[in-house]
Amino acid sequence: MRVWLKLLVSYLVLIGGMLLICVLGIRSAQGVRDHFHEVNQESVPLLLHLKDLRAAGLRIVSSTMEYSFLSSLGGAEPVALKREREGERQLLREGFSEYRRELSACGRYMLPVPQEKVLYARMEAAGTRLLAVGKNFILLRDLHAPAQRLIEAKEQFEAAERAFLDAVNTAIQFERSELDQQEESAFAVVGRAVTTTGSLAGFAFAVSLAVAGFISFSLSNRLSELRKGAQAVAAGRLDVTLPITSSDEIGELFAGFNSMVQALRTSKQQLASTNRYLQSVIATMPDALIVISAKGTVLDVNPAAQATLGYPREELLGRPFLRLFADRSVGREFILSVDRAGQVVETETVFLGSDGAELAVSLSASALYCGQEDGTFLCICHDITQRKNSAREIHQLAYFDALTGLPNRTLFLDRCNQALARAARCEPRELALLFFDLDHFKDLNDSVGHHAGDQLLQKVAERLGEMVRASDTLARFGGDEFVFLCTSLGDAEGAAIVARRVIECLERPFIIENREVFTSASIGIAIYPQDGTDTETLLKHADMAMYAAKEKGRNAFEFFSRQLKQKAQDRIFLEEGLRQALSQQELSLHYQPQVSLESGEVVGVEALARWFHAERGNIGPDRFIPVAEQSGLIRELGAWVLRTACLQCIKWHRLGHRITIGVNVSIIQLADPSFPTLVAKTLAEAGLDPAYLELELTESCLMGNTTDSAAVLKELKSLGVKIAIDDFGTGYSSLSYLKDFAVDRLKIDRSFVREITSRSDAAAIIKAIIAIGHSLGLRVIAEGIETAHEEEVLVRHRCDDAQGYFYAKPMPAAEVERFLTERSATAAIDTSGIVFPQL
Repeated sequence: MRVWLKLLVSYLVLIGGMLLICVLGIRSAQGVRDHFHEVNQESVPLLLHLKDLRAAGLRIVSSTMEYSFLSSLGGAEPVALKREREGERQLLREGFSEYRRELSACGRYMLPVPQEKVLYARMEAAGTRLLAVGKNFILLRDLHAPAQRLIEAKEQFEAAERAFLDAVNTAIQFERSELDQQEESAFAVVGRAVTTTGSLAGFAFAVSLAVAGFISFSLSNRLSELRKGAQAVAAGRLDVTLPITSSDEIGELFAGFNSMVQALRTSKQQLASTNRYLQSVIATMPDALIVISAKGTVLDVNPAAQATLGYPREELLGRPFLRLFADRSVGREFILSVDRAGQVVETETVFLGSDGAELAVSLSASALYCGQEDGTFLCICHDITQRKNSAREIHQLAYFDALTGLPNRTLFLDRCNQALARAARCEPRELALLFFDLDHFKDLNDSVGHHAGDQLLQKVAERLGEMVRASDTLARFGGDEFVFLCTSLGDAEGAAIVARRVIECLERPFIIENREVFTSASIGIAIYPQDGTDTETLLKHADMAMYAAKEKGRNAFEFFSRQLKQKAQDRIFLEEGLRQALSQQELSLHYQPQVSLESGEVVGVEALARWFHAERGNIGPDRFIPVAEQSGLIRELGAWVLRTACLQCIKWHRLGHRITIGVNVSIIQLADPSFPTLVAKTLAEAGLDPAYLELELTESCLMGNTTDSAAVLKELKSLGVKIAIDDFGTGYSSLSYLKDFAVDRLKIDRSFVREITSRSDAAAIIKAIIAIGHSLGLRVIAEGIETAHEEEVLVRHRCDDAQGYFYAKPMPAAEVERFLTERSATAAIDTSGIVFPQL
């Protein structure tokens, strides 16, 4: 059995005895308490009430007799006599009241007990008799009855008194006997409790002594064996083995002791092996290990130290440690730092090899406290020559472009900041920053491959590097972007000369994968200090100028100007204002009707976004739509236009105008895979039939990514919406996409309509577009109709629908409603003279 279990059993025995004693004591106390409660709450109060009842009866008897006596007197002092009689009457009434109260109290205690109930009935009958006879006696006295009757009444009264007292005394005697019995019972309970408790206490004491003695003896003997074994091991004997005779904790301790002795034997055997192992590790470790004495001489070295320094062991032992340093002052400081620090000291320095060659090393040293004299320390020397070379390579990667070898953005920014700082300190001079990229570089990557693009960048960097002066910096910022910092310019014309040289340098073809590749550059120029006094500003302005050069047609350079800055600021203003307009609902929609040329009825409207700015007034879509596309706001703007247009269209439908609503879709919206989901959700929320929604796309939208565009259009068509090609004929004009995409209507651009009456080729183009559309089962609509003549030509060529100022300008929704009502009334009259020729 486990020691803890033995102790637990002994404790449980003690606790059980204590609990048993406690239980018996509690039960005895409860018995005494019950007897005391019965005596205190029943017997004693009942005895008191019985005595009070007897006293009340005697008081009634006394007052009755006193009243009779006073009534028998006559003659002198009649007033005093009368007062005495009234006093006795009052005492009688009080006696009656007290009698009834005490009788009732006795009834509460005696009626529940059968024996006492009989006694109570006897008392009650005797009391009732006493009261009745007493009242009769007083009545006869008050009536001055004859003496014989008074004597008889008095005898009856005295007999009733004796009967009453006898009944009460009998009850009192009975209760006293009950009280004596309860007292004897309580003493008996207490006696039994004392006897039992004493017996159990003695038994528990005896058992406790026996258990404690047994456990103490058992533990003492076995611990004595353990003490003797420990003393033997302390004396150096490792052959001691203690006998394990039990599976308790002492047995486990014996087993642990035996295991410890065995482990000590094993450790002693392994110690020598470990020493040999450590010597082997030190001998084979790749880093040089040198032990230096307090005098500064070499005490010991490992083979790696001999190989690193090139000295044989014999020459190193006893050699001053300082003579290994290329700079002995560094060595002195290193030794002093080891003595002062009291912990590991690390540094990088240069050692001299046996051949005088310098070795870059990393030193780690700490004091030795293993029997050596104070001041002895251990030094580990690691050859870091390769790491230094790697650091130089990392520096190259950190500050130079891996592909072209040119300085990268980080190095360029550092050099530019330094050049600007020098220019600010010295006499004012102009610096030029040329920011340029390669025109159509993405097309080369897409058509030939990125490997060819990388080769082109390398050759461009190589060719441009030939024209860079030592004071200038040419850097690659990433992709096909390059930056040229010219620090020695006479004036802005010098920057223009450099830009022309760059353009001319790139005019010659490059041989890439055995083919000639031509490229050009669009260059933006910013001049210090007039275009900026810090690198960030100059780069930003040069970037603006570069995009201005691209807008001029590429292969050109452009100086930064305030107009470019103003243009950029306007764009920022428009973007911020557009964000605010979207959040504060400052935008509105105007609608331009689309009229059927056959019936003259309005068949649809095109939703056009309008923006009225509080400061700048009306801002045209041609200004804020490009900004929305560039900033990414076009998604939010497009969703708002789509929702507003659908909600307005359903309102017109409820008024009886079943027209189609046209909404323009940006290429960014079409590229969003979630756009069809947005359209479906918007239609569902508005409750609009998808057949009445027409999405207008440009040719460039469809040709950007034909595979993705076809998938999105297919999903849109599955919703039931209509698809129209806006500005048809001005974009790619590839007829193949008309069969690849599910298109419902072609929209002829206004540029053709404007010249339809003045140029025959414009009319021919319109005629061809209409014919192509009809042959493919598509409806054709012309926009920009401003004259009746233009309408007549379109009717002649059987164009289906028309849109333009000739019919109505874009107008708010309220005006559209009036227009629809008026147009419906006059449509038949307006088209009565139109005849569509047969083609």
